[in-house]
Amino acid sequence: MTIGVAGHMSIVRSFRRNLNRKTVAVVLSGQGLEYVRSLDETVLSKVVSFPDYYRENSPVIRELDDQEILDQSREVEAQLGVSSVNPYHYYDRDLRKNGDWNHVIRRHLLNLRFVAKLLVDARYYFVRGENVTHIGCLIQQAAHGLGHRYIRPSNARLPNRLEFGSRILGPNCGMEAAYDRIRSGATDDTTKKAVEQADQWLASFLDNPSQPSWALRNSRTRLHLSKRVYQYAQIGLQRATRPLRQSRDARRFDREARMTGFPGANFVNQMLLPDLRRMLHLRRSIFRRAVSMEGDFVYMPLQYSPEISTLVYGYRYEDQMNLVRTLAAYLPTGCRLLVKDHMSMMGRRPYAFYKELESFYNVQVVSPSVSTFELLNKCRAVATNTGTPGWEGFVMGKPVLVFGDVFYRYFPNVLGLEFSQDMGEKIRSYLDNFKADETVIRNCVASYFASTYGCTMVDIGEDTPPDKVEEQADLFAEACRWAVESLEDDFPIDWEH
Repeated sequence: MTIGVAGHMSIVRSFRRNLNRKTVAVVLSGQGLEYVRSLDETVLSKVVSFPDYYRENSPVIRELDDQEILDQSREVEAQLGVSSVNPYHYYDRDLRKNGDWNHVIRRHLLNLRFVAKLLVDARYYFVRGENVTHIGCLIQQAAHGLGHRYIRPSNARLPNRLEFGSRILGPNCGMEAAYDRIRSGATDDTTKKAVEQADQWLASFLDNPSQPSWALRNSRTRLHLSKRVYQYAQIGLQRATRPLRQSRDARRFDREARMTGFPGANFVNQMLLPDLRRMLHLRRSIFRRAVSMEGDFVYMPLQYSPEISTLVYGYRYEDQMNLVRTLAAYLPTGCRLLVKDHMSMMGRRPYAFYKELESFYNVQVVSPSVSTFELLNKCRAVATNTGTPGWEGFVMGKPVLVFGDVFYRYFPNVLGLEFSQDMGEKIRSYLDNFKADETVIRNCVASYFASTYGCTMVDIGEDTPPDKVEEQADLFAEACRWAVESLEDDFPIDWEH
């Protein structure tokens, strides 16, 4: 598994404790290497370090001419079963910032070789992966073809529910199989429990729909000055003590490999400037006026960006301005598009972004402080790339237009879209003929519970309370055991170690 945040260390220890498995730790950054050094050999079988590989091999690769670089890249691609490195380049927030051809093609080759070293002629009980880096995406793409069981945990759409990347894994671990069992009236314990959970959750949600606590906690629609000063102080303290927690060598590598910027740059770009811009935005008329919710309108919530939901799952439509522009052009005559920004994005986009949105005659910007559930109740339909409101709209019996690769795209009564000349006719026909089906909604929610597991994931050790870290890590290990057992028929393993 890749180790890059503090919570991964708890997961590694839990794998040893609950699965009796040592972990092959893959480290992509200097920070990750620091984390691994704090783990003992009883939980690790070995460490595969990209920082060490980078230093050893990049001087040699830099000496190759461009044609040699490309020829070798294609050879390794064939070995891994990868058709191109380009899609995964753009999934990587750090790598895609660099437009230098000479640098990028050499980095691509370095990454390809590193992944080949990891996966070719190797055997793992399973690969636990993430795909927000170029290397992580290459691992995911190559693992299946090389015979590795790859488990991709995803952030679930309900608090403390963990979903897995089931569409890649196989038919026995996913919502399609669970939905078919539930629809056919299966009475096994897993199905019965999932139906009970679905009925309870549906009744609770429809009675009092509410946003997850993490969404409210990260909201930027109001400025809490004391809270922000406290956060600034925490960041300053972390910066001041970093030399005590991280070696100079690790910091140097992260800057050299362009995984971090100049000291203080992230603070200015991600905290200070957005806070200043937010204070100005909230005083602008575009966010202070009331937008009419009478008549036909499609509600389109924008998403936090960049993150995995847009970079990977919704990659083709990551440009949200273009998505709004195109959807607005294909809506039925007389239907407006009401656009509301993500609560965590206020101040992160320039005001010109919102002015451009409103330059389209049938698009109106709604203040992020307006309740998403008020919009869902009154809208003709909800449209999204991969956002949570698509799931909430489906549960509330609303038509849902979805562009990205998100689990509810494949539910009955949801319209999965791609940009095409006949998109307008598809939307019109779908809206005219849509009928909510309570049985379908209930079965889909039940299939969600039947194919997810009760635990959290990436926030272990970060947002998780300290006294719950080990408990959540143990639950995660059990979730991985559950996923592996679900995959046994599709990807059997006949070896012990």
